[in-house]
Amino acid sequence: MAGPATLAVVAVSAVLFSFSVCLAVETEGQEGSCPKQMANSNVNNITAVSPPGPRGDMGPPGPRGVRGERGETGLPGKLGPQGLEGQRGEKGASGQKGNQGAVGVGGGAVYIRWGRTSCDEGTGTVTVYSGLAGGAFYTNNGGGGNYQCLPADPEWGRYDDGVQGWKSFMYGAEYGLSSNVPYDKATFHDRDVPCAVCYSLSRRAQLMIPSRKTCPEGWTREYGGYLMAAKHDHNGRTEFVCMDGEPEVLPGGEGNKDGALFYPVEARCGSLPCPPYVEGRELTCVVCTK
Repeated sequence: MAGPATLAVVAVSAVLFSFSVCLAVETEGQEGSCPKQMANSNVNNITAVSPPGPRGDMGPPGPRGVRGERGETGLPGKLGPQGLEGQRGEKGASGQKGNQGAVGVGGGAVYIRWGRTSCDEGTGTVTVYSGLAGGAFYTNNGGGGNYQCLPADPEWGRYDDGVQGWKSFMYGAEYGLSSNVPYDKATFHDRDVPCAVCYSLSRRAQLMIPSRKTCPEGWTREYGGYLMAAKHDHNGRTEFVCMDGEPEVLPGGEGNKDGALFYPVEARCGSLPCPPYVEGRELTCVVCTK
């Protein structure tokens, strides 16, 4: 079967043959045999259909056009997924140590220094007040069981003078010694005991440690001395307190008036292991703050 190209060639050949015949007739003087071509007529225009030729080479780029106007800003796109966490970097070098700040107001360590009229203010501690030790009479079964640091200048509210006998009693306190250990008997026996209430400006906690003279690491030693309490065979009981290692006495308290009494505390073996404790040895103590 003939293709489109073959048909096109046959059509062109037929047209050219007819044109040649008409031209020959006109040459011999025979007019009217072929139609005359009209001016500006497309009757004899012939369009030949042929396959497209190969694509030509790309020409050089044209000149750059004028830059258009800037368009409107588009809407923000959606937030993309979170990326993976990166590896942790190495620890940087330590910075320089800053200057120590002023003393804060967050302190709160309060303790009683038994046997002294003032506190050691060289450790950043102030004396709140000084006074005298007191407590229940040593033979009473009732009353308070703890020593008190009584101010030297009491203030009064409503009162009824005269002993009624149905109330609790407060007495002053004296040292009770039967030997020169741990304090000199001639100096301190039956003498009235002073005390001072101390407040630490920068430390919050207070701790009394029996049987120790030094504080744990990181704690400040306020004072040390010997553990004291009521005598073991007296009717009343008291708390154990730390009496200063270098105690003082109140002036004018030389007489034996008794009242609340402070006695040294000895170790007794049995349920208390010996060693490390020693039978009959006086126990030390220390007061620490942090």
